[in-house]
Amino acid sequence: MAGTLTQALPYTSLAVVAALIGGVIAVYRAPGPQMESNVQHLAAGVVFAAVAAELLPDIHDKSPTVVVAGFATGVVAMLGIHQLSKTIEKRGVGGNLAGAAGLIITIAIDMLIDGVLIAVTFIEETATGIIIALALAIEVLFLGVAAVVALPEDMGNARKVAVPATFGVLLIIGVTVGVLTLEGAAQATIAFVLAFGAAALLYLVTEELLVKAGKVPQTPVSTTLFFLGFLAIFMLDIIG
Repeated sequence: MAGTLTQALPYTSLAVVAALIGGVIAVYRAPGPQMESNVQHLAAGVVFAAVAAELLPDIHDKSPTVVVAGFATGVVAMLGIHQLSKTIEKRGVGGNLAGAAGLIITIAIDMLIDGVLIAVTFIEETATGIIIALALAIEVLFLGVAAVVALPEDMGNARKVAVPATFGVLLIIGVTVGVLTLEGAAQATIAFVLAFGAAALLYLVTEELLVKAGKVPQTPVSTTLFFLGFLAIFMLDIIG
């Protein structure tokens, strides 16, 4: 158990650093719509490849019933989180943070889920865990930017950066809890969690990254970045 944590946490720290970098970039030089779209396309390609090359093969030979149950639960959970975000925004929860509260809570929950997913992949196979952690680091970079951009302009810079820093802490908590509770678990349980994680990441790509990126006119650069992100993770899997 301690060995798995020792392996997982250093790679998870890359995502923590990425979240902080994204927050600092957004504070001092927020990216324009086109640059943000480019980063979203890159992150989408990376996450898509991680799911296709790492998670789906790992659950391919598992019990179909368990895989379908995990996948369906993941979709329902993500739809529920999305609805929660909309409800928070409509009710103005958070006072002057109301505009960003829904997004921040959604990302916070996503960080816990991603942390557990990193833990499970390290439990299954270290190489898979490394690739998933690297892919999620790029995802978290974008989420750090998105969260800070959504915050009120008059909020202090230190408080703004504290938001992505909190995301990093939640990611580490997710990894730690995942390892402590799932190491040694039955294969059916591991398969369920992997299927759940695959659904959550695919939801992120289709309903968050690409949908938001599509609000900006697509360019050859953004399309190329999607495929470069996909190829980079796919080649990393082949080399590894």
